[in-house]
Amino acid sequence: MNQEKFKALFEQYLNDSILPGGLSELREAIQDERYRELLDDLLKNAFNEPAFAEADDEARQSVLNAISSRINQQDDTELRDADKRRLIPYRWLTGVAALLFLAIGAGWFFLRNNDKGHKENTYAHNIKPGINKATLTLANGKKLVLTDSLQGQLASEAGVKISKTKQGQIVYTIAPGEDSNHQALQYNTLTTKESEQFQVILPDGSHVWLDAASSLKYPVAFSGNERKVELTGQGYFEVSHNAAMPFIVKTPKTEVQVLGTHFNVSAYNDDQDTRTTLLEGAVRIKSKQAAAVLKPGEQAILNDKGQLTVNKDIDAEMEIAWKNGLFDFKKAGIEQIMVKASRWYDIKVKYEGKIPKTKLTGRMSRNVDIAELLGILEFEGIKFRVEGKNITVID
Repeated sequence: MNQEKFKALFEQYLNDSILPGGLSELREAIQDERYRELLDDLLKNAFNEPAFAEADDEARQSVLNAISSRINQQDDTELRDADKRRLIPYRWLTGVAALLFLAIGAGWFFLRNNDKGHKENTYAHNIKPGINKATLTLANGKKLVLTDSLQGQLASEAGVKISKTKQGQIVYTIAPGEDSNHQALQYNTLTTKESEQFQVILPDGSHVWLDAASSLKYPVAFSGNERKVELTGQGYFEVSHNAAMPFIVKTPKTEVQVLGTHFNVSAYNDDQDTRTTLLEGAVRIKSKQAAAVLKPGEQAILNDKGQLTVNKDIDAEMEIAWKNGLFDFKKAGIEQIMVKASRWYDIKVKYEGKIPKTKLTGRMSRNVDIAELLGILEFEGIKFRVEGKNITVID
């Protein structure tokens, strides 16, 4: 393909006149390094197109917000590793080009579909991303709904003050003069629904991030010779070191034993596998049938048959992308992508006809409306029907 044809296909794409064959050619060409500089120039000029200039303020602002959110995300995550600064599905786009192409590849679908009207229903009821919210169940059974607006001291149990910070964390502080070792254990449970996430700092100073549709049960004060918590769903742990009191994370199928370390545990009831990924330190994974010790950068996988394997070749940062506000996929199928989307956007996903075999590699912010994620998948040829919070992937 010469550059003139590349330009023509790109213009057809922006004008919504590209044919399926041309879309396939364009999709293949944008992966070719030879067109990188040309694509950068085309993208920078894209916002001068009449379709964007004539869009209403609300639609135009949605694209600009998408770009802004990604610039903010780069400060905390993407710029730390230039080799991984990727956006679905374009593996080598960087800087302005990557940001603009995401806006065009997702937000642009939003603009064009609203203008054309033939898919207006798809985004008529757009779905917002998840928020910082959780429910805290105290030892006495009282439930507290935790939101950004709720701050300060929430309760006091067993000589421990329970507070919420401005940063959106629950913090447990043992009151001066209190000796938790001589008190009966009292437990709290932090629970997130779909489209919710939260953080808690435990009495020993350990920091836990809780993902959507997850729960963490823990004592309000640790005592004895161990620190044991119970997890369902997904959590990221930064455990305070205490050689005399090992930290144990119990899931429905495994136990993770540590002294002080950083690791991620994914133990959703509807997943076939329980995965423990170690980033720093050392952990011991134990199931009913087997055990293994992990080194940093390794992952233990326990399948539904009770078989435990250790994967020594993983991208640990990809496993904790959710904690950093990102979706991150490597050769992921549509089912894997939509499982994560269903938990974060609180949607129900069904499949009509054959399930697409498309595999995608890349990352994007979780802090965007679902229209952007669906727009990117649409560009890859995947079709959807959206009815409220019910999304059907159609053949």
